[in-house]
Amino acid sequence: MPLATDFQTVTPALFSWHAYEPAVKCELSSCALDTEEGLILVDPIELADASFAEMIHGRKPRAIVITNGNHTRDAEKFRALLGVKIFASTGAEGPEITPDGTLADGQLAFGQMRILSLPGAGPGEIALVGNGIACIGDALIHLPPHGLRILPDQYCADPAQLRRSLRKLLSCDFQVMTFAHGAPLTDSPRTKLQQLLA
Repeated sequence: MPLATDFQTVTPALFSWHAYEPAVKCELSSCALDTEEGLILVDPIELADASFAEMIHGRKPRAIVITNGNHTRDAEKFRALLGVKIFASTGAEGPEITPDGTLADGQLAFGQMRILSLPGAGPGEIALVGNGIACIGDALIHLPPHGLRILPDQYCADPAQLRRSLRKLLSCDFQVMTFAHGAPLTDSPRTKLQQLLA
């Protein structure tokens, strides 16, 4: 996995970092949420020491969440470093890593984060939504030059099912959307998703 040096504070409770991975020819993005239960790292890749220190300063690491079975990334390193547990949906389990706990559709976890399963994308795809933020794995991507778009069909388990699944997000209230591939979207993400699914 690449070492991310590009780190940003998106909101006082949301942090994002990313790096290009030549092996998959794609930008890998990660985020961390400062919830009432502590800091939740989502699909983490390794982060430069200074940025990592800035992110955890004064915060208690709580958990690591993997949004699908393709996103083990550097979760094991962070589990060992922070002494926290890894969580994923049951469909995201695989040979590379064994989660410590599972997350189910509709579950309220880590304070006020709602878990939404998004079948049709990658194995065990989930999103976390709460506190005005929607954290997306592969179901949606936000990369130049296209901007916000649905995961291309060739990477989907079932493209039509994924489009139906994504409508769950429209019942949620959020002002920021993060992605496993692409920069956070802070300009009317829910409206843009609605337009994308129209």
